[in-house]
Amino acid sequence: MEYKVIMPILSDTMDKGKIVKWLVKVGDYVKKETPIVEVESDKATMQVEAGVEGVVKEILVNVGEEVPVKTPIAIIDTEQKAAKTEESKPQPQTQSKEETKTTVDIDEILNEIISSPKAVSGSASPAAKKKAAEYEIDIEELQNKGELPKPAHLKDIDEVIIKKYFTPKAAKLIKEYNLDINNFKLDHKIRSEEVLNYIKQNNIPKITKLTPNQIAVIKNVQNSIKKPTFLIFEKINITKKEGIKLTAQIIKALALAMQKNPLTRSVLKENKLLTYPASNISVAVSRDDGLYMCVIKNAEEKSLNEINEWLKEIKTKRLTIEDLSGSTFGISNLGMFGIERFTALINDKDAGIGAFGKMNEGEIKVTFTIDHRILNGVEAAKFVNDFKEEIKNV
Repeated sequence: MEYKVIMPILSDTMDKGKIVKWLVKVGDYVKKETPIVEVESDKATMQVEAGVEGVVKEILVNVGEEVPVKTPIAIIDTEQKAAKTEESKPQPQTQSKEETKTTVDIDEILNEIISSPKAVSGSASPAAKKKAAEYEIDIEELQNKGELPKPAHLKDIDEVIIKKYFTPKAAKLIKEYNLDINNFKLDHKIRSEEVLNYIKQNNIPKITKLTPNQIAVIKNVQNSIKKPTFLIFEKINITKKEGIKLTAQIIKALALAMQKNPLTRSVLKENKLLTYPASNISVAVSRDDGLYMCVIKNAEEKSLNEINEWLKEIKTKRLTIEDLSGSTFGISNLGMFGIERFTALINDKDAGIGAFGKMNEGEIKVTFTIDHRILNGVEAAKFVNDFKEEIKNV
């Protein structure tokens, strides 16, 4: 009978596991509860034991590979255990006393003693102790210094090895590219140039985990693409005010036009149209920590100076849910990058968004993307014309 060893769930947040090291090979006989593989979860590296007795028939996942939990990673043939047991039974001895004499090879015994790693003290997993012994790492001493956690796991020992054999810059590259340190000859201090050369020769990509905001942006744009939309391409004339950001003028004019067109202050919810009194506008803001659609509330009541200050503050302030929600229409301005015209995806539940290009001799090309479920062509055209009038007066 074939028994499938699956990737276990080692923590309540684990959804994938990585094979760190196989402790057995195909053909090996294992007993129940024998450690067979080291697995790295989102929190720690742990040993996985065999759930049955038998012979390892197949290893399905290679070292370094990451697979979802409950995925089969090996197969154990439980029917071979009987045969193995028969082989292991002691056989009758028929030899004479002369034949049973053992020849002791002193050189072989001494060599084994010398080459055997010294026992490692300290609190650690068997795999961690084994690797620590191999690299002459004193777990107990490092734990007493507070440089290793209790208990220490394989990843903790790897961290010590990295510090020992890699310069700080090289160690940073090891982590950024998730490299296996065993791919390097650990007999000298390895510099960043050597690691970079290995990365280029093997065409290894840098691994960057998405931030929660990036994941939220992806979800937002995927939902936005599903909306039935239409585009209005226009040109607006604007006079730049001294000391005021162009985006501030656009926000103010848009807010006033929204007051004349209630559907731009509306969102759809369960076959109902919710129309809000305020002009709450989402503004695409590029920050060091990512791209955000920050919402300015009651923009119709704010002065140009107040909107201008909001634009300055929102670039660096710690954002809250309140700063990122409650809008019904949006804007995106890429004019400062020399972009003449582009289209933008509608933010969240907004009725639409205006994409503004660079100003050229007092003229800006703008593309409005409108949610056709909320505004039809005539309603959107009236809103755009009102905006064109308002922008002349701000």
